[in-house]
Amino acid sequence: MLKVLVVGYDKMLNALVSGCVYSGHKVVGAMRVDRVNYSKFALFFKDIFNPSMDLSILKAFGIYDVNAPSVNSAEFIAEVKKLKPDVILVGSWGEKIDTKISKLIPFGIINCHPSLLPKHRGANPYFWAIYQGDKTTGVTFHLINEKFDCGDILLQEAVPIDYNMTGGELKNRCSKFAQGLVSGLLEKLEKGKIHPKVQDENLATYENQLKYKDTVVNLNRNRFDIHNHIRALKPWYVPIVKLGLRKIEIYSHKFLPLNQKYQNVKIGEIIFENRKKIIARTFDSLIEISKK
Repeated sequence: MLKVLVVGYDKMLNALVSGCVYSGHKVVGAMRVDRVNYSKFALFFKDIFNPSMDLSILKAFGIYDVNAPSVNSAEFIAEVKKLKPDVILVGSWGEKIDTKISKLIPFGIINCHPSLLPKHRGANPYFWAIYQGDKTTGVTFHLINEKFDCGDILLQEAVPIDYNMTGGELKNRCSKFAQGLVSGLLEKLEKGKIHPKVQDENLATYENQLKYKDTVVNLNRNRFDIHNHIRALKPWYVPIVKLGLRKIEIYSHKFLPLNQKYQNVKIGEIIFENRKKIIARTFDSLIEISKK
């Protein structure tokens, strides 16, 4: 049985904690993102009146709530020395972790990244995998080093992407896969059967945080690309399409055939509109957008 310290957020925190517990390993503590995002004073009231899902997870499993303002703080290092974990598992964490902390832990620090590294390094790989039309993504457990998502791969498994799956649904699926992989990862670590694999930099891609421009859907693309863009944004952002001088929010959509009647209509031009919907021309079809 290994002693595990978990650093994580939301679904991935739940996946890592539950994966450890269900496989018979001991979670000695967990660091949740609330500790970084809120002052002690603000967090005290938040935990009383509006507790996060992360706190609920820790309470549900009876996990010690690590109290530190950052994973690179003296307070966190003190907690690590006190708890003496065999390994630290990280999931959905924005801070770069100082590699010197790895020297305090027998099996080091292992990050769980929801993509098939080295593809889709960086932020929100759920969005980028769908947006780019991938039919498969994955979950990768890798050692941390000085660069984000670049450490040696310890365990990796592919995750299929369904045609209508949203970014949020893919996040849920990847978290479920991660939960199931934790047991095998820890067993191999314990038995010394892990063989780290260096990432191929020639295959690496790096994705940025989503910005406003990424929410604007370009109708001058084919219907498959438009569909991928819209579903990839959900549930984090409402997709927007620019029709003339108007910005229309897309809450639901479907595509209609581009028949001969509308072949010469300009892309982005509105063909029909009433109180419930708008129909406009795209590159290779018509798109019907439902109004809220």
